[in-house]
Amino acid sequence: MSENTEKKDKDIKIVELCRVPREDEALAIESLLASYNIKCILQSDITRSIYPFTIDGLAEVSILVSDRDLEKSKEIINQNI
Repeated sequence: MSENTEKKDKDIKIVELCRVPREDEALAIESLLASYNIKCILQSDITRSIYPFTIDGLAEVSILVSDRDLEKSKEIINQNI
C-alpha cells in the first residue's frame, strides 16, 4: 500500500448514519449499501441473541459509515426504504 493511500485511510472518520430497532433491519440496510459499494459497521451495546428485544432503545443497532459516504448513504436509504 502506498504512503498516500495510508494517509487517506487515516483521514477517514466514521459517523453514524442511523439507528434501527432490530438487527434484521440493520442487515437489510447493510446489504443495500453494499450493493452500492459502501461499507458500513453495525454496532450495538447489547448482545441481541441473548436479549432479542428493544426496551427504551437498549438493543438498537447503529449503522456507521465513512463521513465521505454519509450523504450518498442517506440518499440511497431515502430512495429505497
